[in-house]
Amino acid sequence: MNILYAEDDIMMQKVVIKALIRLGYEITTVDDGVEALEAIENEKFDLIILDVFMPKASGFEVVEYMRENLKINTPVLMISRSHLDEAIQKAYTSGANDYIVKPFDPEELVLKITKMLAPYR
Repeated sequence: MNILYAEDDIMMQKVVIKALIRLGYEITTVDDGVEALEAIENEKFDLIILDVFMPKASGFEVVEYMRENLKINTPVLMISRSHLDEAIQKAYTSGANDYIVKPFDPEELVLKITKMLAPYR
């Protein structure tokens, strides 16, 4: 299974990539929202993980564009340091399927991903 991971925090990228590779997933990483949109337009992913606050385009903007303009329904997990209800609500109304707050236990992330991908296995 192929996962797109858009995150501008290099240390967070390393943690998440390590957890996903251990499970056998193929991961494409990008550092900002514009790169995420380019990857989404050019490649099919089984799951997209988006940081909420990225340079050039936020995770909110990426998922909204993906859903409304590209008509792509790939599952999206959003990651953010914000635990505020309004940020979480905006993630869901933008089109995300799930949300996780940083810092998180990598096992929690793995469980969410496994659950999100279960219908596609």
